[in-house]
Amino acid sequence: MLKNYLKIAFRNLVKNKGYALINILGLAMGMAVAMLIGLWVRYEWSFDNFHENRASIVKVKKKMHFNGQKRTGDGLMLPLATELRNNFSEAKYVTRLDWGDKHSLVAGDRKLSRQGHYADPDFLKMFTFPLVKGNADQVLKNPYSIVLTESLAHAMFGNAEPVGKVIRVDNQFEVMVTGVLKDIPKNSSLGFDYLMPYELNIATSDFVRGAQDQWGNNFLQTFVQLNDGVTPEAFSARIANLVQTKMNDKEENLLFVHPMPKWHLFGEFKDWVNTGGAIEYVRLFAVIGILVLLTACINFMNLSTARSEKRAREVGIRKAVGSQRQQLIVQFFTESMLTAFLGFVMALLIVEFTLPYLKGVGFENITFSLSDIPSMAVALGGCIVTGLLAGSYPALYLSGFVPVKVLKGTFQVGNAANLPRKILVVTQFTFSIALIIGTVIVFQQIQHAKSRPMGYNPEKLIWLSLSSDLQKNFLPMKTELLGSGYVEAVSKTSSPMTGVYNQWEGFSWPGKDPQSQLLFSTLMVDPAYFKATGLKLKEGRFFAEKMLSDSNAIVLNEASVKLMGFKKPVGSHVKFGDEDLTVIGVTKNVIQQNPYDEVQPAVMLMRPYFTFQSLIRFKSGADVKQALAAIQPVIEKYNPSYPFEYRFVDDEYDQKFRSEDQIGQLAGIFAALAILISCLGLFGLASFMAERRTKEIGVRKVLGASISQLWLLLSRDFVFLVLISCAIASPLAYYFLQNWLAKYNYHISISPFVFLGAGVAAVLVTLATISYQSVRAALMNPVKSLRTE
Repeated sequence: MLKNYLKIAFRNLVKNKGYALINILGLAMGMAVAMLIGLWVRYEWSFDNFHENRASIVKVKKKMHFNGQKRTGDGLMLPLATELRNNFSEAKYVTRLDWGDKHSLVAGDRKLSRQGHYADPDFLKMFTFPLVKGNADQVLKNPYSIVLTESLAHAMFGNAEPVGKVIRVDNQFEVMVTGVLKDIPKNSSLGFDYLMPYELNIATSDFVRGAQDQWGNNFLQTFVQLNDGVTPEAFSARIANLVQTKMNDKEENLLFVHPMPKWHLFGEFKDWVNTGGAIEYVRLFAVIGILVLLTACINFMNLSTARSEKRAREVGIRKAVGSQRQQLIVQFFTESMLTAFLGFVMALLIVEFTLPYLKGVGFENITFSLSDIPSMAVALGGCIVTGLLAGSYPALYLSGFVPVKVLKGTFQVGNAANLPRKILVVTQFTFSIALIIGTVIVFQQIQHAKSRPMGYNPEKLIWLSLSSDLQKNFLPMKTELLGSGYVEAVSKTSSPMTGVYNQWEGFSWPGKDPQSQLLFSTLMVDPAYFKATGLKLKEGRFFAEKMLSDSNAIVLNEASVKLMGFKKPVGSHVKFGDEDLTVIGVTKNVIQQNPYDEVQPAVMLMRPYFTFQSLIRFKSGADVKQALAAIQPVIEKYNPSYPFEYRFVDDEYDQKFRSEDQIGQLAGIFAALAILISCLGLFGLASFMAERRTKEIGVRKVLGASISQLWLLLSRDFVFLVLISCAIASPLAYYFLQNWLAKYNYHISISPFVFLGAGVAAVLVTLATISYQSVRAALMNPVKSLRTE
């Protein structure tokens, strides 16, 4: 029986090649989109799943009150880890972790710069980063040791045995390789090339060593593995007031923990509440994948039911000779399953072909293989569900025909049959139009932030980290760079232009509420900083090279002036601890952090400490390649242990938009595919309607109807349905997009022209899709269409 069903299904597909191709192609694209989104969603959910103890590992975070806002931070104090390890029995393992700087690693003639962490020995007991060589209990016990990943070990030592080899770090101290780790998976929240003991950081850094008993100095991360039976909520309650107790601080400064399963997808906090994060996009694209696939299924339903009159005689005869309705239902489901399977095979080819082209929009670490049995099983299951879903309505509808009416010739498809089809068309276009509107709004929001005044000039400006050698030789290096003929300014600072590494409180001024906790982005700069960055002064002046009094001066940004309430800021006095500082200038606000957020209050001091970054501006007419070639030997001369590494500030700034850019591009791709799938369905429907009304068109032409009148006749029903879709999609899109924009402090207002433009575009695409069939039918010779009458 099944063989017979398949044979009939195959014959029907061959007999109606055009409609079969539309159905197969539509289902293929729908399933391909669903598969691609499924791969992306699976990858996002897979973060940190390889850690055996993930359910009990937490990250300690802190709730703070600053500048009148409730903020959540990751930066913690050095003595916290010791306190948790010694006095809290709930903690099984505790590790400190720095933020992962790059360090110079030299072994023989190999000179590399890689990113790594300082960590406590408990780190490798907590996290499942398997060792290829060495013992997890021992490899980080010796302060002057280092653990490499396999890739870094091979890059440093080739095929030679790495364990026991000596590496010189930053040209300051030597460490011995005690272990080799497997390469860190891409779906890890923590990424690094090597680990060194945190005790080494204490031994080699005066700043870190001096912070061992400072509970107000926040500069590192702390992770804890909880003992069995201890919940994150209970541990959070235990440690909540620890900092207040240690500092005798009456202000709210509360600790809590964030479980590992939530790190990647639930990483955002607002007003101390976990508001989500990447999970919003995972949910969004999961819904998009389902709806795109549903759009393809709607096409199948529409074309199958539209052709019901063609199948009515077949159903009537088969019922008359004894076929039961359930047998007919199985027959039609067999046809839909065969169509879905052919679409599934095509979808696999589409995914295989398109995946390499999606590397730039979040798919760079996502792979697809036919040998991945679990993934293929899920995909095949999706194919079966698609076939059943697409075939459900046609099977139930077609199998319900009454044979007497069909064989008497009195069977007609009335409005009752057309109404569901119209509803399905409206549904699929509602989704497609909403996607178009969403794509436009995301693009406008990104452009709005990108066009925001940055407060400095990022063009031909590079940034590099100052090693200890470059710090010692900064003045001769600066002199040679300026003498190269390509460089306009060289400055050193505590933070790059695309981030702020120091945020301090402790500033006071006349009129400040002594009870308020106010946090300032604090930049240590030199006089050349102004010329190097192209800062824009609002009033006053910047630091001067030869004015000794500027060591007690301070420069504010507009946000600081507003916070402090100065009416005439230049000449005002600000205290920092026991220091009395004089305001000498005010700059325009500079975007250094989140471009979608308000600029934070910032202060600039002319101080030599923490100035580990350098900014180099090329002359306006300089060729960048020639300039880089000119400065490379100068920097390598004074920095022999490091490879020549630099970053363009404008490229770094563009990285701040990477996430939104990817979301916008993906939304655009899926919107285009949803429209294409919908148009495939319209094309098929228009073709069938034109075929069905051939004789009517012939009569109208004989009676004098023009081609334009016939085109309008065949087009207006479809256009009306699309207009209804626009009316439904616009308020729905507005509601969801308003909620999405609300999370950005700096965002656009939604213009009604976006909805109007999306509607016009949808109508034009609809007309373009159906016009071929409409005009073709209108041009047909009426003699041919009426010759059987």
